Amino acid sequence: MSDFLDAMAGLNQAQLDVAGEPVTYQPADGGSSTGAPFSVNAVRHERVRDEAGAIASFEEISVNPTDFSTAPKKGDWVSAWGANYVVTNARQPFAYGLMTLSLEQRA
Repeated sequence: MSDFLDAMAGLNQAQLDVAGEPVTYQPADGGSSTGAPFSVNAVRHERVRDEAGAIASFEEISVNPTDFSTAPKKGDWVSAWGANYVVTNARQPFAYGLMTLSLEQRA
């Protein structure tokens, strides 16, 4: 099983190395920060054509859950591409893969 886990870790890192870009992540709870912001690599998902501008109201990114001391969750904040977002959904479709975060732009 260790070979499988090593292979998955390598695949996750390869995706971030090829398509990842830095974003600033900040844990939050109830609209207040609960920790210091930190930089993490994220893969930005392709947007639909209607939202093809530089900044979209909604974004989706994938991150490596092992890059976090506590799991990303709804309500946390992400700053990227000149905008601030709140995490509206955090899911990990495959137990050993990257975690997908849905983001909504906030003021």
